[in-house]
Amino acid sequence: MDADALLASLRRRFVLITALNWLPNGIGMAVLIVLMDSRGLPLGVTGLIVALYSLTTVLLELPTGGLADVISRRGVLAVSAGLGSLAFCGLAVAASAWQFGVLYVLLGMARALSSGPAEAWYVDSVKAVRPHADIRKGLAASQTAGAVSLGAGTIGGGALALAPVFPDSGAVTALSAPMLLSALLNVVLLIVVVTGMRETARPSDGGGFGALLAGVPRTIASGAALGVRDRALGRLLTTALPIGIAVSSVELLTPGRLLDVTGDSGASAGAYGVITAIGFAANAVGSAASGLLASLLGGGGARTAVAGTLVSALGLVALFTTGSLEGTAAVAAAAGGYALMFLGLGLRGPVHAELTHHRVDSGRRATVISVQSLLMQGGGSLAALTLPLLAGAWSIPGAWLVAGLILAASAALYLGAGTPPFAGRRAPDRVVEQGTA
Repeated sequence: MDADALLASLRRRFVLITALNWLPNGIGMAVLIVLMDSRGLPLGVTGLIVALYSLTTVLLELPTGGLADVISRRGVLAVSAGLGSLAFCGLAVAASAWQFGVLYVLLGMARALSSGPAEAWYVDSVKAVRPHADIRKGLAASQTAGAVSLGAGTIGGGALALAPVFPDSGAVTALSAPMLLSALLNVVLLIVVVTGMRETARPSDGGGFGALLAGVPRTIASGAALGVRDRALGRLLTTALPIGIAVSSVELLTPGRLLDVTGDSGASAGAYGVITAIGFAANAVGSAASGLLASLLGGGGARTAVAGTLVSALGLVALFTTGSLEGTAAVAAAAGGYALMFLGLGLRGPVHAELTHHRVDSGRRATVISVQSLLMQGGGSLAALTLPLLAGAWSIPGAWLVAGLILAASAALYLGAGTPPFAGRRAPDRVVEQGTA
């Protein structure tokens, strides 16, 4: 197989794996809160269970990234798919708070394990074939596929729960159908990962599996230290904090704002579902158009990331302007601002990933992705603690304005981040048929 054909094959596999990774989550998460309510869990208990999921993900984010770098990206992602399938199977029949708690911990473990391995595998595989190959196209296609899968999964999961698939009797009800489908799709993901993510064995100094595990903490520390030593990389990683604040601001505050302007919980929930789907679609469009924008701006990844960040910030400012509107006009304006924010995130995402990967070596790639994910979750947690208080003291649109200003200011972090430190003399193309690890 020649180099171009192999690169195309790697890109197709990466896109498929990304789509299969996010589709089960979209389908299952669409009805999980409703499922817990139908099983008699109070809202406060549901909140604690969701927080347990988040805490599990945060605690395991860096260790699982280091594990993928040291042992196997394919192995870590396969375990993630297996845990996801087990968790969704359990959720289909869970009935008590402790059962949901345990299963949410499994989901958190699966989420942490899936953060980074596929992307790190793809970039390393491409560079093994052609060191200076364009990775942006594959990253953009992957992010587009992820957004489409989440959007389609959310809509499909909600529709499936309304279909007369199961009679409402016993532990298995109509709300179980999305859970079981998500479990099945995770099995499909597991098969695709095992058969499609061919990789070379990770470097080892000898000593067996115990020595490999001992290398995980060193890899984590090395990846975190790289972000401190390389100031440009540190700035790139820091942008995840304001992104987390921005995303959390719309996810936390949009439902309340819609309830304020509609005055009806059912109408606001329906409107939020539509707006969420619009956001996923806008994100997919932005990811697909990222390369075109980079070409229009002279091919500069940093320029495109700045533009995407400012578009997202403009979306939050547009949400702020909805404060003077009521009724249908406010809902329509909120949908426009929401879409604009996620369009900007899509435009930024692929070029941001490309800039980051150009500054990271293979041995720490998944770890650095996990550091970035952890920072984004940190930004989201900060927003969850502060923005509701700000919204109460001022207004929900006012909180959006503050988040938008923070995001706009973060665009400056991309200045000077466009030159990769590993850019050396161009090497000749070489075709590498990777063996299994």
